[in-house]
Amino acid sequence: MSNPQILAGPRVWLRPPAVGDAEALFTRVASDPEVTRYLSWRPHAGVAETRRVITTLFNVDGEQTWLVEIDGEVAGLCALRRPQPYVVELGYCLARPWWGRGLMSEAVSLMVADLQSDPTVYRLSAYCHIDNAGSAGVLRRCGLSLEGRLARYGLFPNLSDEPQDVLLFGKAVR
Repeated sequence: MSNPQILAGPRVWLRPPAVGDAEALFTRVASDPEVTRYLSWRPHAGVAETRRVITTLFNVDGEQTWLVEIDGEVAGLCALRRPQPYVVELGYCLARPWWGRGLMSEAVSLMVADLQSDPTVYRLSAYCHIDNAGSAGVLRRCGLSLEGRLARYGLFPNLSDEPQDVLLFGKAVR
C-alpha cells in the first residue's frame, strides 16, 4: 500500500506527490489556516517542512497519499490508511480556490471505487469535525453513511488542544 497508482477522473487526477510539488503544495494547502482548520496537523511554517513531509511521511508505513491535480495544478491531498487489515480510513483536503465545485467528491469517489475492487477491503470509514459540513457532504456523496457522533474523539490542533467531537461515516464494501 505504500506506492499508490495514478487514479484519473473527468476533472481530477490523483498521483503520488513528488518533492517538486512542495512549493505549490505549501502555498495552496499546507500553509493555509482555512484549509488546515479541520485537519490533524498545523499549517506548515515553511516549504522545507512540506518537503520533509513529502519525503518522510507520505507513502510510508502502509499509508497512501495522493496529490490532487486539477487542470495540471496542485489542488489538494487524499490519503488512506489501514487501522485494521480489512478496514481503510480516508482523509483529504482541498485548496480554497477549488472549494464548492464537487472536485473533492470526485477525488474521494476515485479512491472509493479503487478500494471496492480490492478483495482485502471490507469497510471504508472516515470522520470529520462536527462543524465541517463540507467534508460531511463529500462523504455522503461518496456513498458513506453517517454512523454516529463520537464524543471527544479527534484532535484538531488548529481549533483546540482538547479532543473534539466528530461525525463517523462508514461503508461496508463486502
